[in-house]
Amino acid sequence: MSKSTESISKGIDISMKNPILFVPYAVPIFIQLVFNTLAYLFPIRYYFFEMPNPFISLFGSFIAAILGFIAGCMLVDMTNDAINNRPIDLRKSMNLVTSKIGTLIVAAIIAAICSITLILLPIAMFIIVIAIIEGVDAIESTRRAINFVIKNLSEVIIFIVIVIVVGAIFSYGFSFIPIIGSFIGAIISWFLNAIFTISAVCFYLSLRAPPPPI
Repeated sequence: MSKSTESISKGIDISMKNPILFVPYAVPIFIQLVFNTLAYLFPIRYYFFEMPNPFISLFGSFIAAILGFIAGCMLVDMTNDAINNRPIDLRKSMNLVTSKIGTLIVAAIIAAICSITLILLPIAMFIIVIAIIEGVDAIESTRRAINFVIKNLSEVIIFIVIVIVVGAIFSYGFSFIPIIGSFIGAIISWFLNAIFTISAVCFYLSLRAPPPPI
């Protein structure tokens, strides 16, 4: 089994054994579902045609994305603790994220820029992970992410492809179901996001270079 598939399998296993890892995503999921419901309750009408209000949905997605970013950062730290047999502490992870929020925002901006191009997408996936696990700033985490991807390029590509394909199938596979399809798709998308974040941490820790001897 390759490191990529092994990491995803381990990520699923860790998430099933530690359901508390999903707790940070409860808030963004709730926010998105509320705004999706409001979009249906206050639709836009064009003569005889009616559709969910896209402005309400987009605003809800924006708020959920901000909260989801914080949740994702917390999840990285919580997963790191779980893998290293340390107790999972929501408050401790929240405090860590808030104390490093400036660094993480800069790292997120760099990751977002990298995500624009398909070639740099693998680097974007690991910038935040490295910034939190290694406790380094945004520039150093980007440098380490580049080195990590270059050294493990084939495994990283397999990992990215699996994430994209599985995410697309499960997130958009329910979009054709009237009304409830978007709700189911949103929930599944958030849970997949959590599992892939956990898997990314497993993947990085399994392949990162050992620390230099003291």
